[in-house]
Amino acid sequence: MNSPTHQAAIGPTLTWVLLIVLAALSLTLARHGHTYAWIGGIVALLTWTKAILVARAFLEVQRASPVFRRVVLIFISVAPVGLALTAWLERAPLR
Repeated sequence: MNSPTHQAAIGPTLTWVLLIVLAALSLTLARHGHTYAWIGGIVALLTWTKAILVARAFLEVQRASPVFRRVVLIFISVAPVGLALTAWLERAPLR
């Protein structure tokens, strides 16, 4: 019997649709990245959201041990933090 804690919040098909929508939104925002300074942060947030979706729906990190779950969450946070840092450094004036 499947308990609610072992069931994914959304199914794999809906996850794929969300990933496609988020990717399209990221690409659209990235095209205008030089227009507004805050867009880099939004793209980083969308990247982190996509990584969380993949980890929960396909890697099933909610079933993993706490140590493995933390390792995965730290790993998937590296790219968004790098994107946000890059966007911030791009706007910082050179001295």
